[in-house]
Amino acid sequence: MSDLAAYLGAAILVAWAASMSVLERHGARRPIRRAGLVFALCEGCSLALLAPRTVSALTDAGLPGPAVVAAGDAVRALAISFLMMLACALNPRGCGRRPGCQLAMAVLVQAAMLALFVIARPRLDAEGELMADPPGRWPLALRVAVFAGYAIWALTELFLALLPQARLAGTRALRWGVRLFLVAIVFGMLWSLWSYDDILDVLRHGELNGSEDVLSNVLGAVCASLVVTGALLGRSGATLSATARWLRLYRCYRLLGPLWTALRAAMPYIAFPQASRPRMAGRLRLEFALYRRVIEIHDGRLVLRPYHHPAVASWVAAASDSGPSDALVEAATIAAALENMRRQRRFTDSSEAPAGDPGLVLTDLDSEVLWLSRVAWAFSRSPVIPAVLERLRAEEG
Repeated sequence: MSDLAAYLGAAILVAWAASMSVLERHGARRPIRRAGLVFALCEGCSLALLAPRTVSALTDAGLPGPAVVAAGDAVRALAISFLMMLACALNPRGCGRRPGCQLAMAVLVQAAMLALFVIARPRLDAEGELMADPPGRWPLALRVAVFAGYAIWALTELFLALLPQARLAGTRALRWGVRLFLVAIVFGMLWSLWSYDDILDVLRHGELNGSEDVLSNVLGAVCASLVVTGALLGRSGATLSATARWLRLYRCYRLLGPLWTALRAAMPYIAFPQASRPRMAGRLRLEFALYRRVIEIHDGRLVLRPYHHPAVASWVAAASDSGPSDALVEAATIAAALENMRRQRRFTDSSEAPAGDPGLVLTDLDSEVLWLSRVAWAFSRSPVIPAVLERLRAEEG
């Protein structure tokens, strides 16, 4: 389980970093993107290097076990350093230090971890545990504390730098991507805090899990998954927005179908000539068809104005359990007007300002689409429409 989680997290991070490097090799790489990709690559390599099976295989190949663990920790500390660089690039004043100072801090942390490891002189037992004699327990515990403190500091700075972007990002997909990054940072903090349990083990028993334990590798895999998912979501925001818009337009197109069909059946002359349809594909073709329906419905509504019955609004109010919406009143007005047109009944006194017709004054085309979608839904599905038509026919009788 520990090996599986470690290798899974490593594969996700390394594959994502490699793919992003290939896709953007011809473009300008900003420091933010560069720091993020190097962090992902280093963290993925450290997860794979510190996996129990990797440590065992390298030890069997003749490499000193403590050296393998020290190398894995050095790569992970390097990843944390690039994480701090990323936080400074996102919010230069948040860290309180310039990039040069952060570089010096990264070198100091690496040197301190190496010196404490040499002073502790641990050995690796058959189960992959680092063992330290009583004189080396304090240096080894201090080494763990230095790395955990540095990691928590970097994660805190990155969290504070990203937090405003969760509300200010330009698109919904980008905002959700930032939120996933924030969740990943929280898991990263838990991962780092779990290291303090190792400090107690070192001080009490002189034992330190040289290769990561199950919980640490699971937390690492979760962090990797959240980071890559957030990055992909942020990058694909435009694609997701376009897809969501296409689905919304298609839903409106389907909703307008019954109303559009009824109006064209009663007034075939409102239809555009087929020869005027341009050759388009994909979303543009759907938008053209949808807006064409909107215009034809709009023309049909204008033709029906002399046939509007002045009492429709009151009939709808009487037939509705709650207060009728403007869309329902408009749908009932159109349905009654179509019936009056079939019977050649005009109401010229209502042609100037028909009741329940706010859609005629909308100037934004998308707003018109949404308004007519609500009208079309009520026209085809509301039980009030048959009640209004039944009352209209009863009035004639």
